Amino acid sequence: MHLNIRRFREQNGFSQSSMADELGIGRTTYINFETGKTRLFCKTLEKLARYFGVSEEEILNGEDETLRDGALALEEEKRSIIKEYEDRLAAMSEKLEAANRIIQANERTIRTLSDTNNFLLSQLHKND
Repeated sequence: MHLNIRRFREQNGFSQSSMADELGIGRTTYINFETGKTRLFCKTLEKLARYFGVSEEEILNGEDETLRDGALALEEEKRSIIKEYEDRLAAMSEKLEAANRIIQANERTIRTLSDTNNFLLSQLHKND
């Protein structure tokens, strides 16, 4: 537990003196909490948890580093997969837009050819 107190303090960038002041205790008493020489009182544990923004259980038991690292790795993999699929989707969207432009151009060509064909047929019937 005492190692967790130190780890949370260091992660948050606090000095031992500032923590002692925040908790309303002497610096030596606070140092004794971190070294395990003095046991935490419930009220002090509550204050530490609030100050660090963690649960009392996390201070008492700590975080399982393996679980935390695994969760971070999974989150990174999730972001990577999402990015990959967003990139694929964007590429497919561009291809779809290009295909639609080709279809529209072909439709115009077909209409022009059809109009020309109808005109030629009408001219052919006039000459009959």
